[in-house]
Amino acid sequence: MAARVLSEHYDEVVVVERDELPDGPGHRRSTPQSQHAHGLLGSGRRALVGLLPGLSADLAAEGAITPGSGDPAMGDRSLFVVRGGTTIRIPSWWSAGFAASRVLVEHAVRSRVRALPNVVVREGTAVLGLVTDRTRSRVTGVRTPGGDLGADLVVDASGRGSSLPRWFERIGHRPPPVSVVHSDVRYASVVTEPDPSFEPEWLAVLGGQAESGSSVGGVVLRIEHGLLHISFGSVGGGPPMPTDTAGLRDFADRMAAPVVAEALRRSTPVGPVRAFRVRSNTRRHYDRLREAPRGVVALGDAACASNPVYGQGMSVAALSAIALGRVLATGGGAPGFERRAARAVAATSAEAWRLALGEDLRHGCRTEGVRTPWTTRLGQGYRDRLERAAAVDPEVASAFNDVLNLHRPVSSLGSPRIARRVLRPLRDRDPGPLSATVATVLGIA
Repeated sequence: MAARVLSEHYDEVVVVERDELPDGPGHRRSTPQSQHAHGLLGSGRRALVGLLPGLSADLAAEGAITPGSGDPAMGDRSLFVVRGGTTIRIPSWWSAGFAASRVLVEHAVRSRVRALPNVVVREGTAVLGLVTDRTRSRVTGVRTPGGDLGADLVVDASGRGSSLPRWFERIGHRPPPVSVVHSDVRYASVVTEPDPSFEPEWLAVLGGQAESGSSVGGVVLRIEHGLLHISFGSVGGGPPMPTDTAGLRDFADRMAAPVVAEALRRSTPVGPVRAFRVRSNTRRHYDRLREAPRGVVALGDAACASNPVYGQGMSVAALSAIALGRVLATGGGAPGFERRAARAVAATSAEAWRLALGEDLRHGCRTEGVRTPWTTRLGQGYRDRLERAAAVDPEVASAFNDVLNLHRPVSSLGSPRIARRVLRPLRDRDPGPLSATVATVLGIA
C-alpha cells in the first residue's frame, strides 16, 4: 500500500522485499503470522478500495465473500462478538470488511500494485542498513547485499521486527522512544471445511470468550471457497496452545465460547494446526524525536505494532499509507516533512493502540513507557454494561461497531447519549431480532 501511495508522487518506486514472493495466494517465510486468522476492518477495507478500485471484484473472483458481491453466504448473517454470556450481533453490512484470508488479500493487493508502471519489486533482497550524505543528517538510500540503492525517500514498512531504530543509532541518531506492552500472546490456528449440514447464523465470530474478561478466546472467520479459519489465542501468558486437532478440540471445549467450539467440532481440518507466539507489542514514537534524519519514514507495524489478537494490523497499515499520501500531497519536499509524516502516521494508529491497550491492561499485561489515556480506564462495570447493552440496543451496537472498525475513537463510547443508553435497565428496551437463547442469557426473555 505504501508503494501505491508513493507511485503518485515519484517517478519510480522500488519495493525491496526480503522474501521470494509466491505467484498466487501463499504464505511467506517472513510472515509466520499469516497462518492465523486475520480480519480487515471496515476502515481498512474503505482505505484499500479507495486506493485500489476493483479490489473487491478481484477478491470475489478468487472466492472471497465481499459486501455487495451477491454471495448468498453473506445473506443476513451477522458478526458475533462473544463475551461470555453476552453476544453482540453486528450486521455484516455494518462492518463491510472482506471475508478472505490474509494471503488472498495480500495477493490481490500485490497484483494490483505490481501492475503499476512505475513500481518495481526486488524480491529476495534484504536491506542491511541506511545510506546517508556526508553529514549523516539525510538518508539517501539503503544498503543491500547487491549494492546500495539510492532514494529520495526511504519508507520502512518492514513490520514489527523493524531494524530502523538500530540503523538510526548506526548513523549517529537517537532511536525513537518506545512504549511496550508485554502481552505474551499465544496462538493456535487451523483452516477447516465446514460440514454440509452446518449453517450457522454468523458470518464471523470474534472474542469467543467462555467468560467475560477471560484471557483466552477464539475467532472464526469465513474465508474464500467456503472455508473457515479458526484461531485460538491467549493474552498475558495463558495456557500452552495445543498443536494437534484432537488437542485443539479439547481446548476449545474447555476454554472457548461454545459457538467457537461448535465451529471446530462441525468442520474438518484441511491442513495442520499452526502455533505462534508474540511476546510484546511496541509503539515507536518517531513523532516525538526532536532530531531525526531526513528522508526516512516508518509506516504500519514498523511504527506501531499493537496486540495482533485484535485484528487491527492490516487496516492500520492501509490507513498509515493514506496518511503519508496526504502529507506528500501538501509538501513532500518541504522542510519538516518527515516530522509531519511521523505525526500523521502516529495519529492513524493512536486509536487502535488505545483500544488494544485497554484490553491488554484488563488482562494484567505489564507495560513500559506507556502513557495510559483515560479511555483505557473505563470502569469494568461500565464496560460490562456497555457490552450487554450492545447485545440488545442497535444504537449502542452501532457505536460499538464504529469503535471496533476504527471509524470513531474509544472515547465516543462514553458520550452522554451512549452512556444514557448503556445505563438504562435492559428490560426497558426492545431486544429486536434476538434469538430466544441470547435473550434468556441476558435475562430479558
